[in-house]
Amino acid sequence: MMHIVLLSSLVLFYTLMSIVGVHHTKRLLKSNIDERSRVQTYATTTLGQWIPVIILFVVVALSDITFADIGFTLPSFNLHPLLTISILVAACLWFAYFLYMIIAFLVSARHRQRRNELLVKKANGNDYYDLVISKLMTPKSKTEKRWWFPLSLSAGICEEIIWRGAFVFLIASIFPNIPIYLIFVIAVALFGMAHFYQGTKGFILTTLVGAFFTLIFIASGTLIFVVAIHFLQDFANAFEYSDETHY
Repeated sequence: MMHIVLLSSLVLFYTLMSIVGVHHTKRLLKSNIDERSRVQTYATTTLGQWIPVIILFVVVALSDITFADIGFTLPSFNLHPLLTISILVAACLWFAYFLYMIIAFLVSARHRQRRNELLVKKANGNDYYDLVISKLMTPKSKTEKRWWFPLSLSAGICEEIIWRGAFVFLIASIFPNIPIYLIFVIAVALFGMAHFYQGTKGFILTTLVGAFFTLIFIASGTLIFVVAIHFLQDFANAFEYSDETHY
C-alpha cells in the first residue's frame, strides 16, 4: 500500500508542477527576462528539485523500502553483456561530448563566437523551445552561472533519484509481472511530461534523453553513471554564452 501511495503522490506532484510550469514559463516569456528573473527561476527550481527527494528519503527511512531499492548501490550489470556494453559505450560518448563542449568553450574563441551567434539567433526566433532554453534557462552573466551550478547538480541528483531510481522501483514493485519494456515506457513518458513547460519539442527531446538515461540505469543497476552524465549535460549549458556577448 505504501508503494502505491508514494507512486501516486509523486505522479500527482509532478503533474501539478508540470501544469504550473507551463503557465509560469509562458508568462515569463511575455515579460522582460533579465538576470534577476533567471536567478529567481534557478533558485526556485533548485528548491523544487529537493522537496520530493527529501520526502522520499523520509519515506525510505520509515518504510521497508531501502536506498538500494532506489538505485543507491554499486553497479550490477544484469542485462545481456553485449547490450550492456553498447549502452555504456554510448553513455561514455555522451559524457565525452559535453566535456568537449565545455573544454572547447574555455579554450577556443572561435567556438565561443559560433555558439554565441547560434544562440542569439535562437533567442530572436519564434521557436518556443529555443526561446525557453535561450532566454530563460541558459545562464548568461557570471552571477547566473554561479546559480546554475547548484541547479545543475540538484537536477542531476534529484531527477535521477526520482525518475530512474524511485519510479522504476515503484512501478516494478506494484506491478511485479509487468514487462521491463513497459516499465521503461511509463517512466520515460512521465519524465517527458514533467518537462512539458518546454513545449512539444521540449517534451519530445527530454523524453528521448530520459529514455537514454533509463537505459543506462537499467543496464548498470546504479544511479552513479546517470547522475554524473545528467549533471554534466545540464552544467554544460553554463558554457554556451560568453561574457563578452551583448543581448
